[in-house]
Amino acid sequence: MTRPLILVTPATTVIPDVHGADYAAVDAGLLTLTEQGINPVFACGDFDSPKTPLDPCDVPEGCRLLRFPAEKNESDSQLAVQEAIHLGYDPVILTGSLSGRIDHTLANIRLLTHHHPGLILTDKEQQIRLLPPGIHVVTREFQHISLFALELSCISLESMQYPLDHRMVDEADIYTLSNEVAENEEKGIIHVHSGRLLLVQSNLP
Repeated sequence: MTRPLILVTPATTVIPDVHGADYAAVDAGLLTLTEQGINPVFACGDFDSPKTPLDPCDVPEGCRLLRFPAEKNESDSQLAVQEAIHLGYDPVILTGSLSGRIDHTLANIRLLTHHHPGLILTDKEQQIRLLPPGIHVVTREFQHISLFALELSCISLESMQYPLDHRMVDEADIYTLSNEVAENEEKGIIHVHSGRLLLVQSNLP
């Protein structure tokens, strides 16, 4: 039986409360978890930040520490996601992954689109996930709903403010920006007939 894993990064400001989930830390995200009284199943990173040096006392009992050199090809988040998937967690939710440095955000998006399509990227007010072919439901949890094709794709949108019917979209299209669930509807339906798209949801103005 699979269960969710919340991966807490150093940029995390709000730790999601997901029923039945375990928690793990990316680098200094370990301190964020322990300050909230949450014991992670593992912590992964180089722990080289001079602002948040790792003290052995910071590692809770039962937390497996995966320490890597600072000079490496993979990011700390990538290594943590790989470990989570190896352990069988699903979904893996990477928090704070859309905050901070833009190059880190882009790296996290590439981690989603090119390596781990089941990954969910979140911060306090936003979420990104990948939509493969199939029927997907969106709710009013987020106000703004945008879609960006990763390849030539065919989609239909139902119960949305701006509906579509078997519309072809490609990587250059941006008119699928900033949609929302239609008035008097509780949920919207995204039917991906073919292709892959990024679903970007936000509550920011």
